[in-house]
Parts: sequence; C-alpha cells; structure tokens
Amino acid sequence: MAPRTIRWGILATGGIATTFTNDLLCDPTTRGVENIKHTVAAAASSSSASRAQDFLKEVKAPSEAKAYGSYEELVKDSNVEIIYVATPHSHHYQNVMLALEHGKHVLCEKAFTVNAAQLKKLVEVAREKVSRTQLYLRAQLKYSDNNLRTRTSS
Repeated sequence: MAPRTIRWGILATGGIATTFTNDLLCDPTTRGVENIKHTVAAAASSSSASRAQDFLKEVKAPSEAKAYGSYEELVKDSNVEIIYVATPHSHHYQNVMLALEHGKHVLCEKAFTVNAAQLKKLVEVAREKVSRTQLYLRAQLKYSDNNLRTRTSS
C-alpha cells in the first residue's frame, strides 16, 4: 500500500520555516516510517510571492508547489491540508486563527500565544472546527489548556 501524503502549507519563510521544511521533506523511511510522507503544497511570505517562490526553491519543494504573497491566499488553497505557522510568537494568535477559520489543521510551536486568553480562544475555535485529523491539534491544545488552568488557578 502506498504511503498517505500529507500536503503542507508553510506560513512565513524565515529561518525556522527553512529548518522545519528541510526536516519535513526528509525521506520518512530513514526514520522507520513507511505509511506516511510529507510534501510542501504551498508557502506564503508576507512580503511577496517572489520571496515565497525563492523559499520553495531553497528547500527543494516540488515544482508544483504554489507561492503566495499573502497568508490569506495560503489558507484558501484547497490543496493544503495543514499549516505550519513559522511567524514570530507575537503573531501566532492571528495566524493560527486565520488557518483554523479556514478549516485548516495547524502546527504551531511554542510560545503558542502571548497570553492565556488568546490560547483559550484558539482552543474554543479548534474544538468548534474539529475533524478527524484536527484531533491531533485538539490533543496538543488540551495539554496547554491544562497548564493554563494550573497556572491561572494558583
């Protein structure tokens, strides 16, 4: 059986995006994984589509990967299943919210948001939009949500 391919959209094109994407595109069989593989379907730069195109070339994304000059265009791409948010943490809330509102699955690393109120709102929206594969995001958020309750209740 052929491996399932996960189609990623990379939101922002800085250094962390390059590091993540290079790792993402490594052959999964080198890690003993044979039932799934990853591809980059699109990337977006807030500055220009040409910057996104340069990024796609730099990480050796497939030639059919699309380059966008706005995050809004990226999250509207029906070929993108999951968004990797590579912006500074001060922008995570708005970028994760944008992706969730467009029904995308999201991977966002710490610091997830700048305050507990933002995280709680993202948790609410993720739970409203939950689907089969977004349960992973929900599980990730559940851990953070429990930490927030512990910290804010003391």
